[in-house]
Amino acid sequence: MRPTKLTISAFGPYAGEMTLELERLGDRGIYLITGDTGAGKTTIFDAITFALYGNASGENRKPRMLRSKYALAEARTFVEMEFVYNGKTYRLRRNPEYLRAKQRGEGETKERPDALLELPDGNVITGDRTVTARVEELVGLNREQFSQIAMLAQGSFSRLLSGRTEDRGAIFREIFRTRPYQKFQERLKDKAKGLYGAYADSVKSIGQYAGGVMAEDGERWRAAVESKDLEAMLDLLEEMIREDESGAAGLEQDLKAVRERSGLLGQRLGEARSAAKAQEDAQRAEQELRENRPLFEEAKAVFEREKGRAGEREQLIGEISRAQENLKAYDEHDRLAADSRACQAEAKGMETVEAAAGNEAETLGLKLQELQEELDRLQTVGEELVAARNAAERLGQNQQRIAAHARELSEYRAEERKLAAAQREYQAADQARRAREGEYQELYQVFLDSQAGILAAGLKPGQPCPVCGSLEHPAPAGRAAAGDGTEERPGACGAGAAVHEARGDGAAVHEAPGAGTAIHEAPSRPSHTPVTKEQVDAASRRAKEASDAAAKLSLRAGGVKGSLDQRFERIKEQVEAEIGGWKESWQERIRGAQAKGREAFLEEWKLVLEQLDGVLRRQAEAGEQTIRGLEEQAKRRGQLEAQKKKAVQDLENCRERRQEAGKARLRAETRRTELERQIAELKKRLPHGERAAAEAELTEHRRRLLAMEQALNAAEKRLNEYSGRVSAAEARAQALNRQLEAFYRQQEERCVICAATQGSLSPMQDSSPEAQLSPSDWVRQLEAELAGTGEILERLEAGRNRLHHRLETNRLARDNMVRQQAAMEAARQQWTWVKAMADTAAGEVNGKDKITFETYVQMAYFERIIARANARFMVMSGGQYELKRCMEEDGRGKNGLGLSVIDHYNGSERSARTLSGGESFQASLSLALGLSDEIQSQAGGIRLDTMFVDEGFGSLDGESLNLAVKALAGLAEGNRLVGIISHVPELKERIEKQIVVTKEKSGGSRAEIDI
Repeated sequence: MRPTKLTISAFGPYAGEMTLELERLGDRGIYLITGDTGAGKTTIFDAITFALYGNASGENRKPRMLRSKYALAEARTFVEMEFVYNGKTYRLRRNPEYLRAKQRGEGETKERPDALLELPDGNVITGDRTVTARVEELVGLNREQFSQIAMLAQGSFSRLLSGRTEDRGAIFREIFRTRPYQKFQERLKDKAKGLYGAYADSVKSIGQYAGGVMAEDGERWRAAVESKDLEAMLDLLEEMIREDESGAAGLEQDLKAVRERSGLLGQRLGEARSAAKAQEDAQRAEQELRENRPLFEEAKAVFEREKGRAGEREQLIGEISRAQENLKAYDEHDRLAADSRACQAEAKGMETVEAAAGNEAETLGLKLQELQEELDRLQTVGEELVAARNAAERLGQNQQRIAAHARELSEYRAEERKLAAAQREYQAADQARRAREGEYQELYQVFLDSQAGILAAGLKPGQPCPVCGSLEHPAPAGRAAAGDGTEERPGACGAGAAVHEARGDGAAVHEAPGAGTAIHEAPSRPSHTPVTKEQVDAASRRAKEASDAAAKLSLRAGGVKGSLDQRFERIKEQVEAEIGGWKESWQERIRGAQAKGREAFLEEWKLVLEQLDGVLRRQAEAGEQTIRGLEEQAKRRGQLEAQKKKAVQDLENCRERRQEAGKARLRAETRRTELERQIAELKKRLPHGERAAAEAELTEHRRRLLAMEQALNAAEKRLNEYSGRVSAAEARAQALNRQLEAFYRQQEERCVICAATQGSLSPMQDSSPEAQLSPSDWVRQLEAELAGTGEILERLEAGRNRLHHRLETNRLARDNMVRQQAAMEAARQQWTWVKAMADTAAGEVNGKDKITFETYVQMAYFERIIARANARFMVMSGGQYELKRCMEEDGRGKNGLGLSVIDHYNGSERSARTLSGGESFQASLSLALGLSDEIQSQAGGIRLDTMFVDEGFGSLDGESLNLAVKALAGLAEGNRLVGIISHVPELKERIEKQIVVTKEKSGGSRAEIDI
């Protein structure tokens, strides 16, 4: 995963919107993120992490804290990032939750967190959590893993180097998620503690159960409890339970005998009470018979008398039937009279409807006339609207044409400015060309003069000159040197050379804007320094490059000039075509300006276009007003047409209603006449003149019949009532007498049995008829005997209950003690081996190293981290140092994650805390890189194409800094890009590719890429 473009807006210290083209940094190597302290160097990595996962890289920077405090109220906070993964490009945009100014009105509104992920195939995923899940699926890392692998944060790994086992364990716990092993240790410890508690609870419970035992011999039981011999206590308790069980069996036999006697007495008492009650009920039944027989005879006589009036009741029923038939005729009379009144009302109502419909028809006729008059006035509005719209369309075309002319003129002016810039660039380049050519000519002349001096130095008298062949050398040339200020003329031999002063400092000619070659100040030469051929050749090349650049710019300026002339000719053609139909005064105005020259013509054309634009705008506004008015009139005409159509339909409906109302009135009057005729004929057949007399006659007949029927029913009911009373009393008296006879026979039989067996269950031994007791006497004597038996039963049951309570209590105590004995033994055995396992996992075994189970697991990770770290630490330390896991030196606290360093220069091993500041940084950085590699391996071998290293380089000397940078460069092998976040000046000089972060005086920061 490699970011290629990052846009930050109102994020952290960056107040405005800022874009970093990270693609410019390349796809491999190292680059530097540098700048002022607190300017926002680390914020760049925070922005990348936030874009991917919706959170910054650090736990102390929450998403809602990411909005810039320097941002304007209306500015939006977001991060947009493009990145490449597996050769495909993705685009992310994400914003946190923050408050911003409302777009409408005053106050603030909360912007909800949101995210967008654009995939290479063009599909888009939205939603904060959905995008985060898709990124984790794509990259294969969550935020914590990405932060640990991609960012080696400032100071985060010094604790890993200098901390103790507890410190490193805490770091590894979060990184490698070894907390489950720690929790396993804690669960083992809690388990052992719980098992010991269960054992103690069992011992305590046995004591409590023993204290609840109920013993007749309390001293003996207390002695057994105080001995704390559980087996002896259980044996004694078992013996006590057997003794109580034997006593309980004897009590149950006694209780059974007493209960049987009590039950028999209760049975006989019940029989006696039933007989006593039967005797009382029989006496009451005889009394009831004596009272109800006379009443029964009287009711019987009344019933027979009423029954004999049946003929009189039949006669009344016939009269009532005839009266009811007569009432039906009155009902028909009333119905006909009601129908007659309804017809009269209907006729009157239809007459009213007929009149109202006539009035409404007259009103609608007047309204229809008014609508037609207004429609006639709006007859031509449609044609006027079409004409106005056509005029507006033509006016719009004119405006577009004038706007096109204005754009053409504006583009001409822009191209004119482009030509001026090209000419300035050419002039600057030509000046540079002349300066370079002058420099070359001077150096070349000095070089030639120097060559003449060298030849002259070799001349000897009498020997021919190699140039002219002369044997005499009256004025040989001297050696020319740059800056000596002398000049020599050639002698007779022709070997002299003019020595001209060569300038020791070239003219400083800088590249003009747009020039192809940068020409810098010529390097100064010390006085009396000979000019070499290489210097002359270099000056020649610079002169040629300057000449080529000037020629290129000249060609470019010529091309712009030609294009400008062509555009001017096109403008002239457009003007001629445009003003052909204008007024003569306007044409003369344009042609007069054209005669004054190009600039006057263009200025006049611009002025004319502006005036025309104003006129056309005013005409367009007036046309729009005209169209709006005509559209309103057309709309009104449509409304009038609809109203007219509705009025015509309403008028037709009114006429139809008037006709229908007249027909309905005639039908109602005809019907009423017929009903009056039928009423007159019906009155002739009625027996009474009024309905009330007929109803009164019928009511009287019904009253008399009802009185006779009520008298008959009452007599029959009274007869049935007394008949039932007499029959019930007779039956009840007979049944009760039979029950008393059976009771006396049973008592006689029991007396005979008791006398034969000498029993004592009968209170009366004499069975003679004269000595028989009444049922009431039997009840009193049996109740007394049953009360005595009840007292005996209560005493036996109380003893039995006490014994049963003691038995149940002691049995429960015995069972609980036996159960707790088993639980106590099981808890003791389990606690023994769980305690041993908990001590082992917690590193608390006597005589062993204090290594916990979690530390043991972390040791494997630590060994791999150290192995990966040594691959870089050996390079950064020049092969001097190597890290090694060891036990803590003092042996206090937890152990297993100690760290020492092996010094290969002297063969010693010492604590890593003894390293110097620079060495500590190297070791910390190596551990950080090793940890990053291990985490990356744990994440499935995922490779990130970008990573960051934050600070720590300030403590290194020059050589150590070289080694650290070399190690980081090794990280960038292949296609990996490593960003170093630092403000160390030496790194600015060593690393060419940089992102420079600067604080603004107005607040906030800005960042730029410097390659």
